[in-house]
Amino acid sequence: MFHRKNLIFIGLLLLLVFVGAVWLVGIQIDKAAVRMHSAMVQEVGAYRSELIRQDFKRTEELQESVQAFLEKKGYDKEGLTELLEGVLKMDNKVTRAWFVAGGDHVVCTRGKAGAHGAVWTDTVLSEDGSGLYKDHRGEYWSLRGHYGGVNYGFDIDLSDLHAYFAVIVPAKRNYIYILNEAGVYITYPDEKQVGKPLPDLRELERVKTVIRDNKELQMAGFSNYLLLPVDKVYYPIAVGTEKWVVVVNVLQLDNQEAMEHFHRYALLIAVVTVLIFSVLLAISQYKWRKEYDLRRKVEQEALQLNLQQLKNQLNPHFLFNALNSLSALITADPALAEEFVLKLSKVYRYVLEKRNETLASVKEEVDFTCHYYFLQKIRFGEQLLLKIENDVKKADGMIPAMSLQLLLENAIKHNEITRLHPLHIRIYLSEGDLVVENSYCPRSGESSDSMGIGLENIQKIYAYYSQERFHYTVENSLFICKLPILKG
Repeated sequence: MFHRKNLIFIGLLLLLVFVGAVWLVGIQIDKAAVRMHSAMVQEVGAYRSELIRQDFKRTEELQESVQAFLEKKGYDKEGLTELLEGVLKMDNKVTRAWFVAGGDHVVCTRGKAGAHGAVWTDTVLSEDGSGLYKDHRGEYWSLRGHYGGVNYGFDIDLSDLHAYFAVIVPAKRNYIYILNEAGVYITYPDEKQVGKPLPDLRELERVKTVIRDNKELQMAGFSNYLLLPVDKVYYPIAVGTEKWVVVVNVLQLDNQEAMEHFHRYALLIAVVTVLIFSVLLAISQYKWRKEYDLRRKVEQEALQLNLQQLKNQLNPHFLFNALNSLSALITADPALAEEFVLKLSKVYRYVLEKRNETLASVKEEVDFTCHYYFLQKIRFGEQLLLKIENDVKKADGMIPAMSLQLLLENAIKHNEITRLHPLHIRIYLSEGDLVVENSYCPRSGESSDSMGIGLENIQKIYAYYSQERFHYTVENSLFICKLPILKG
């Protein structure tokens, strides 16, 4: 016996080591996934923000070329017009390029040049640098300058800018948007938001902080565009005389889904391993106990019969059906699958807890029966109905361990369970007895003797502990079992 106890201890220790190893591996994989995701977010953010910065840097360099032209040649209408036409060809973002000198107002737009009336306010004409402004044609971001009485500028229509960035940095699961210092959208995946201010004051404060510190900021947030959790990286960039913030949004869902998938299967592996070990342990304990009980002979006959009944109640067919149901639920209803695994573990835990006990409290038996019924309910649906009266759990006393489960199993095993003949089971108190009754519709070819083995075991347990007698009968299409409640 000492050797067998050591073997059980070693088995339990190995089981704990295995479960602990699965848990530790899960933690390390979580940490590695977080680090990889964070590095990926930073890499994507740095690449896309640098792409935008370089793109606008090219626009600034073109403006510098106009400044250099004026410094070298002065005002030359034809030459300056030709230069602005070239700017449009070299920078696809620029909607129009213009200059104003004396009475000349020249606007170059997409492959053609011409003289137009003044379309800019005096404020625009008097300012250098860059900024947003509106005219009757639309909303623009303008990069402006002047030299020697010549005012010139490059105008980028925000709608054109939106279309431009939709091509070079398309908004899919990861996307970007640009904000100026005032929190106005320069670009956004939803064109309707372009030119509008930020609705979120907290994000506006983050924008101001990034510009003030001239330092990137990474944080978790929520995408109003995707309506999903994202990781956000705020990058400061200078465009002309303006300070912008490029906000890169990377979806969290891919990483979360992968980790939840891993944890779900890791938990399933651990639970199945525990269940298999529990079943093997129960079988081994049964064999060892049987040998021991045989040596005790008549004195321990009743206890031996009880333990035999205890180990054999949850037969391999039940476990096989339970695992089949679990396999189907994992795909169809993961939430219900998790609850199923929890109930199944409670059933087998109860079996192990009561392996050395012959009697159990009414409350323990009722709770165990509810877990067992939940598992069977998944299999039979509305064809199997159990009602437990409210006062049953309050009953003070003991009954044979797993006797209620045995009666439920007998009812399920030996009666038809169909839509036309659903199985109704009711548990209630009556005159100091715990009564279990079920609708009686025996399966065709069913022998009454096949139902008596388990019931005889319950009778022998009562005979061993008390003068009270367990009895059963069939009345009015009901199979009725009365379990006397023994005082502890």
